[in-house]
Formats: sequence, C-alpha cells, structure tokens
Amino acid sequence: MTERFHNQLLRARVSRTQGGFLLALTPNNPSLDPRFVAAGIYDLASEMERRSHDLGARWAITVDVPKARIAVELTPDDSAARAEQFVADVIRDYDLAGSAEEQV
Repeated sequence: MTERFHNQLLRARVSRTQGGFLLALTPNNPSLDPRFVAAGIYDLASEMERRSHDLGARWAITVDVPKARIAVELTPDDSAARAEQFVADVIRDYDLAGSAEEQV
C-alpha cells in the first residue's frame, strides 16, 4: 500500500476508552492555521480508514475536528488487542508520538 499521509503537523496522545481508543491531536506549532490542523486530522483519519479496510476490521473511525480527536470505536466482535496494535502502528508509522508514557 502506498502511504499517502505524511505527518508534519500533529502529535497524538492516546487513551483507552470504554469502547475503544481515543487519539487527542495537537499541532506541533501552536500558531498553525486551524485549517491545516483540520486537513491533517482528516488525512490521518482517511489513512486509518484505509488501513482498517485492509485489515478487514469492523471498528469505526470517528473524527471530531473541533475537539481535534479521532476515536476508534470497537464492536463487540473486535479484538481490543488487535485495535491497540493498530493504533500503536499508526502512531509509530506517522511519527505522532508524544512522550513515551502517552503512547499505547
């Protein structure tokens, strides 16, 4: 698969939720135009959707641009460990990591 999203704008803090995982995104540069931040969030979510499809995953990727968040919402049949690995791979592959204690 050709990787289309190349992160230069965002950092992610990942947390586990009752229904999956939440990526809280912040710009590398606080003065960055909000439209560029929004574009980065949509690009990342789009890449996550492509990867989820390739895995045959049934979880939902939900974008909340005003709050700068992307949620991975699991279905009852989804493996939390598989989703956790998916999120960790995205964080690693697109250099979204903050400090080590914030990573999945």
